[in-house]
Amino acid sequence: MKRLDWFIAISLVAIGLSCLTMSATSIMRPDSFHVYLSMLMGICLWTGIPILIAGIVYMIFKRKRGRKKP
Repeated sequence: MKRLDWFIAISLVAIGLSCLTMSATSIMRPDSFHVYLSMLMGICLWTGIPILIAGIVYMIFKRKRGRKKP
């Protein structure tokens, strides 16, 4: 994928997470922007940790596979 494709994909994911968070906070407290930001950070954290772990595991396997070639 090209950089533009990655940028579009990441933008769509960010917009989706923002909409998900906005709808969740509007049910709880519609007048609190602080609740919205804290929930958005929490969702991004719980979404980002598995992606980070998967990326690290992928890099480890890629590096090990590259060293086995003669």
